[in-house]
Amino acid sequence: MHARRTSIKALALATATVLAGCVTRAPDPQPAPSVELPAEWNTPIPENAAASAWLNDLQDPALNALVEEALADNANLQTAAYRFAQSLAEAGLIRADERPTANFGLDGNRQKINSIGPQSIDSAHFNNYQLGLNISWEIDLWGKLRDRSSAALAQTEAAAAELRLAKQSLVAQIAKRWFDYAEAHALLRLAEETAQSYAQNEVAITTRFEKGLTDRLDLHRIRTQTANALAQVEIEKRKIDALARLLENLLGRYPAAALEPNQSFPPLPLAIPAGLPAELLQRRPDLITAERRLAAAEKNLSANKKDRLPAFSLTGLGGTRSDQFNELLENNFSVWSLAGNLAQPLYQGGRIRANINRSAALRNQAEAQYRDTALRAFREVETALAAESTLRREFTRRAEAAKEADEAEALAWSRYRDGTIPFLDALESQRTANSARSGCILLRNQLLQNRIDLYLALGGPFQDPS
Repeated sequence: MHARRTSIKALALATATVLAGCVTRAPDPQPAPSVELPAEWNTPIPENAAASAWLNDLQDPALNALVEEALADNANLQTAAYRFAQSLAEAGLIRADERPTANFGLDGNRQKINSIGPQSIDSAHFNNYQLGLNISWEIDLWGKLRDRSSAALAQTEAAAAELRLAKQSLVAQIAKRWFDYAEAHALLRLAEETAQSYAQNEVAITTRFEKGLTDRLDLHRIRTQTANALAQVEIEKRKIDALARLLENLLGRYPAAALEPNQSFPPLPLAIPAGLPAELLQRRPDLITAERRLAAAEKNLSANKKDRLPAFSLTGLGGTRSDQFNELLENNFSVWSLAGNLAQPLYQGGRIRANINRSAALRNQAEAQYRDTALRAFREVETALAAESTLRREFTRRAEAAKEADEAEALAWSRYRDGTIPFLDALESQRTANSARSGCILLRNQLLQNRIDLYLALGGPFQDPS
């Protein structure tokens, strides 16, 4: 129903039409600003790869168990769930404005009236009891209330997407810290093996020194390396302790550093499937949130513009009035009233215009935020896809380097014991081997972390479960 001239006749006709059951139709929501989706990602993906799901792709049952525990007990996630419940309740409050309100009332009063006559003063007592039902309803002629309800619904949908984002972020945090935990244990084992190797070499060099086959400088150098290796063991233990407590916090446990150790990495994830559609990105909760915030801003702007139009409300009263309290429930509804109220804003000190301008600015902010979120999402996907390829190639090379460094270390110490190379050459070969081993450990974790980043960037697994 569109607004016509606000003459008395037109308003009466509009009121009669509404009372007859006509319902105004809210304007269709405007579409979100378009961000062009590419047909496929710029970063090439191998053709012979197979897809698998998010956590299952990581093939770590212990991680799955931790995730289930965290989803049930994590305090931050529970806070996000309560925020969603709050949003639902607030939407219900706004939606209630579209419906009539009814109040049941009971009133009573006793009155004494004095009348002065020529000879005396007479007095009379009056009782008045009233039982009634009060009903009021603002008729949504222009769809203003419906717009506000639609905005509240969009905000609730945004809160639902934020809750899903909180769950995804929690799962990703658990997975990343779990693999950091595995990395810390692997580095601890490497540090312990290194310290043991240095200690064994220290014994051998001490024997050679006592026999006069080497000088004191080599002895001091190997002792330095042994002490540093033992110090590194303590550093890795400290990292493990901190990661255990962090994981326990994420799980909702007391941070007692009693978490079971993670002694190994899972197998490297399967390669990324070819032909991932860019539309998968539309599942991202942050994109859904931004789009729903924009839809809510559009509806609020529409509702605030309609504040300039007349508002029409109906009030009604039906009940019983008697001078005897016990007769209230015996009589029929003998008292009633029906009133209509028409209010046309004339002068509000610029409040309505300022509110419209504010809503327009918020709407423009929401649009800019949506576009920024979409572009950031594209960047995150492209970056993770590109990193996957380079990390895999780097891992292959580092594994080769670690294998060669191990052989070089064994050969160097053998030649040192034979007296064919100096001590520093043997020591340097061991340092190189340790660096190559730790590099493989760090890179294996980085591959897993990047795969998690890719799942987050896509908003889920490679195949849409819906």
